[in-house]
Amino acid sequence: MRSLLPVRSHIPGPTKLLLAILIFAAFFIKSPYVILAPGDPQNILSSAIKISGTNVYPTTGKLSVTSVMVTDPDSYMTGFDVLYAWLSKDQAVLPRVDIYPEGESTEESMRIGAQEMADSQINATAAALKYLGYELTSKLIIGQVNKQTNAYQVLKVGDEVLTVDNVKYASQVEIAKALDKKKPGQYVSVKVLRSNSQIIEKQIKLSARDDGSAFIGIGIRNEFDFPFEVEIKLKETAGPSGGLIFALGIIDKLTVQDLVRSRNIAGTGTISTDGQVGPIGGIAEKIIGAEKAGVQIFFTPVENCSDLVNVDQILKNQGPSGMKIVPVATLSEAVSILNKPNNSQFPSCKSIA
Repeated sequence: MRSLLPVRSHIPGPTKLLLAILIFAAFFIKSPYVILAPGDPQNILSSAIKISGTNVYPTTGKLSVTSVMVTDPDSYMTGFDVLYAWLSKDQAVLPRVDIYPEGESTEESMRIGAQEMADSQINATAAALKYLGYELTSKLIIGQVNKQTNAYQVLKVGDEVLTVDNVKYASQVEIAKALDKKKPGQYVSVKVLRSNSQIIEKQIKLSARDDGSAFIGIGIRNEFDFPFEVEIKLKETAGPSGGLIFALGIIDKLTVQDLVRSRNIAGTGTISTDGQVGPIGGIAEKIIGAEKAGVQIFFTPVENCSDLVNVDQILKNQGPSGMKIVPVATLSEAVSILNKPNNSQFPSCKSIA
């Protein structure tokens, strides 16, 4: 039998050194990833919502917005950071471009997040008051103009949108739905009221999104004339995903009936002025944070159910959980869930699949 001898490496010494340097560098050079981790739920029934000018009623329990902690776009994330987060059961690693647009700075991200939060609070107030039967009037105000579109330097921040193609709309969502019937390159007529009381009507050539759909290139917010003052203040939270919970909190404070009833409730979801609940990002991390905080009922947008196919495994990794994850599509659905007795059968993502 031929004896077995160790095989010597034929890689030259300098090459080995170069490979070692490259591997070492891979762990320390900046990586194109961001890390997501669960945030702590914040109860909005204590002092986050302040209402003046009308009757306010006492509430009990916790109604919390949930959040995701994410590294900012300028963070120096090394290979070691990414590997550690990837091995953690509580954290997620995503390509930076999935969270932040190319070239977006931390300052820009914070500004956008703060504006989204402000818009969310206005939408939540409007949705809550409409649910309670208040008649509201509003204006559509341009909050931003995309520099890469034909609307730039034609329409201005602060302009009030009166009509689009001679049709008066109640929200940006309605305008977007109307534009779904059009193609990039076509023109729309946009009539606005400028701050100097001048009415201006312009023909705007529609631009194309990455998916090929047409858009004007303006961000619009609703400016309401509310019958009383609603102020929402929440520290270290940005973005639009607190809308549903804000609206529920306002309703709870404005009604004699106690909706939360000493329970620990949390959730997430954007809200439109007509009470439609929209999807958000980071749902798994928000669920983990809620479960750790002892939440009993967690509201999730119906459209996020497709992201929760492994939710049982997510919660199993955190230990025993009695938390009910309840999908809703509208504000009224969420209110009806809160009105149910504790031993009721609640809808689930599996039941509506």
